[in-house]
Amino acid sequence: MSEDNAVTPASLPQIAPQAAEAPETPATSRPRPQVTFMGNSYDLMAVVAVATGALVAFSCLTCNFGFYCLPFVPLILGLVGLLSAEDSVDPSRTRLLSWLGIGGGLLVILLLALVIIAYVALIVVSVAVGATAGSSRY
Repeated sequence: MSEDNAVTPASLPQIAPQAAEAPETPATSRPRPQVTFMGNSYDLMAVVAVATGALVAFSCLTCNFGFYCLPFVPLILGLVGLLSAEDSVDPSRTRLLSWLGIGGGLLVILLLALVIIAYVALIVVSVAVGATAGSSRY
């Protein structure tokens, strides 16, 4: 790069600091909370990487038995999200995501219960069929 095209701090545009005050709201509503963290898609990927790493570590440390507790996590976090939605930056988005998390957790718990019921029913049927087949020989 030549010296004519060099980027110096003086050549960069100056960005005015934003006011940390919340926008004015009517007296009846609560003031919007101040955003403490703002990121982009790269920040989101880093959060996903940390969450995935924690999930893998949890799996390894519990010899995969900890996965049975995971459907309860979205139920608890969704409930916390619903109860604290008024204090969030976007309450409607927080409520929507909380309900989606609760619904996903309930769906997994329901499917797990159905699999357990089907497994028990299979054992009962196989024992009944075995008992019936064994009693006809005598």
